Amino acid sequence: MRFIKWYHVLVFTLLFLIFMIFILPNEAAASSANGIEQSPDTSIFYTSQTLYRLADEYGEAGRDFYITQRFTFDLIWPIVYGLFLISSVGFLTYRINNPKYKQIFLLPLLAMLFDYLENISVSITMSRYPSLTPIISHLAGFMTLFKWLILMLAVIALIYLLSIYLYLIIYKKNREDFI
Repeated sequence: MRFIKWYHVLVFTLLFLIFMIFILPNEAAASSANGIEQSPDTSIFYTSQTLYRLADEYGEAGRDFYITQRFTFDLIWPIVYGLFLISSVGFLTYRINNPKYKQIFLLPLLAMLFDYLENISVSITMSRYPSLTPIISHLAGFMTLFKWLILMLAVIALIYLLSIYLYLIIYKKNREDFI
């Protein structure tokens, strides 16, 4: 991904950090204020029974808030972490210049896709509650599981690529081959 420059990585990293430091805590506080202490999207996996229990605990106002939050804040958050990971991984894979790493940038894209599928499936379940939505509510936990697994793989890949990149810089610098 030769078009990704260091300043892209810097901008998306700063945006990611701003979200982590300022926006996520505000969203968590707003959730708590609306009676949402436990959220399905922060779990690794959950069953449809757990999802229905949470929907009941939230109450109508809590469910409405949850759905609104998924289609406002949670539309932007996957883009923010996705841009951070895609730009970082893209920058590093281009600098390392090894074809076997070229497709790693797909991991954050897949994580974003499962994040959106999770948001949609949980929102449908919440909006239809107390009516049951069997297939969608069962799939929601798997969407969350896949999101977290793929996101963790993307973070591990980023750390791995960064360590290779730093090794190459140090190795080349010590050999005076560094340009």
